[in-house]
Amino acid sequence: SDEKRYVCHLCLKAFHTATLLHNHVNVHTGTRPYKCNDCDMAFVTSGELSRHRRYKHTLEKPFKCSVCKYSSVEASKMRRHIRSHTGERPYACDLCSYASKDAYKLKRHMITHSENNLPLSIPPLSMTDRIEYN
Repeated sequence: SDEKRYVCHLCLKAFHTATLLHNHVNVHTGTRPYKCNDCDMAFVTSGELSRHRRYKHTLEKPFKCSVCKYSSVEASKMRRHIRSHTGERPYACDLCSYASKDAYKLKRHMITHSENNLPLSIPPLSMTDRIEYN
């Protein structure tokens, strides 16, 4: 079922699973139970730790493009890359004909429709869209 039965007692955000709720509460408390064995970093979720290890320590890029030689640390970056082959642009502007292959570019585009080029009220990007790993 799509019911979100697990509710955060601190902010009332609801989740589908107890694990997702637990990870969310860790954000509130600052608890980072997933420690990196190679450095002093620690993370709220095991997925964040895995991504960190690939970017900073193993340099593994497990997601391989079947069309070209591109490979990526993250599945989301591979999905965005595949759109360069398919031409898909799923992020469409509601105010004009602009469409983008990624959410960030649409968000940046929306500024062109606002007065004095100030941002419109647009929902924030997810954490994975905002984080840049160098």
